[in-house]
Amino acid sequence: MLTLEELANYLNGVWHGNANHAIFSLSSLARASSKDLAYFDNPLLQSVLNSTRAGAVLLKPEHKDWCPVNCIVVPNPSESMFKAAKFLPHPGTNVCGIHPTAQIHKSAQIGQHVSVGANSVIGENVQLDDYVSIGSGTTIESSVLIGRGSQLGSGAIIHSGTVLGQSVIIDSGCIVGAAPFNCYKEHGVWQQAPNFGGVVIGQRTQIGANTVIHRGSIGDTYLGDGVCIDSLVLIAHDVYIGNNTAIAGSAAIGALVQIGSDCIIGGASCLAANIRLTNDVVITGMSTVTKSIARPGIYSSGTTVHDHRKWRRNTARFRHLDDYITKLITIEKKLNNNN
Repeated sequence: MLTLEELANYLNGVWHGNANHAIFSLSSLARASSKDLAYFDNPLLQSVLNSTRAGAVLLKPEHKDWCPVNCIVVPNPSESMFKAAKFLPHPGTNVCGIHPTAQIHKSAQIGQHVSVGANSVIGENVQLDDYVSIGSGTTIESSVLIGRGSQLGSGAIIHSGTVLGQSVIIDSGCIVGAAPFNCYKEHGVWQQAPNFGGVVIGQRTQIGANTVIHRGSIGDTYLGDGVCIDSLVLIAHDVYIGNNTAIAGSAAIGALVQIGSDCIIGGASCLAANIRLTNDVVITGMSTVTKSIARPGIYSSGTTVHDHRKWRRNTARFRHLDDYITKLITIEKKLNNNN
């Protein structure tokens, strides 16, 4: 959910009407209800605009006076409609109400128009801001803060001390704030180190199904605003991810990695621990990154698929590559000496 004013700010538009009017989803101009956003950019449909019951309409400046409801003036209404889809919850997910089977601790603070699904558990000192939607079977442990308009899918687990900003989308099966792989060996036996950090996630960040984000060991694992994480991604402890960075499915981000803003990490890529990527870096799919990257650009590693017999021959040759190079250097030195 977004108010008219918040939506106008995200779209760089100018709002007219009730700034606090709540918009929940998208719809067509003819079918929209008072909770929906629609758009208008065809003067031949003026009669439809005149009779719309939409909560707000995206339109051009020259059409503002035709609109009988709240509106947001933008240069390109259809393009702004697509952008709005990134910020608004999916239709039908914010049905207000607490299911009778939900367990909510008496110390939890629940805002207005909050939805909590069946068999969900809300722990001690949890704070759910207005218009938060919690799916069925979701567990929110103690001292979690979830910002206005955020959505959690069914079966998600949010561990204690996690902070989610406004309009965050957590898909089904996600685990946020799990204990990290932070072990040390003592007398030949692996021990789990204590972990004092949490997870902080900024505004408008989206996290796909079954992604796991580990809590920080001392500081916090941090995801900035507008970050987009695909399904089945692993983010280790104390990672920093800058604003508007996207990470595709099955990627693995090692501990203490710092990723700048506006980066793209391709699917099934692996980033080794303790490295840093500057802003505007693109890592193509299935790449392995073991060193820091200080310059913006596109980076790749790995080999593409080949005929099986050819691949086996080349793999065998690769094992002898160092010997070949040594022989070439020796030959080059002999040739230079003869000259």
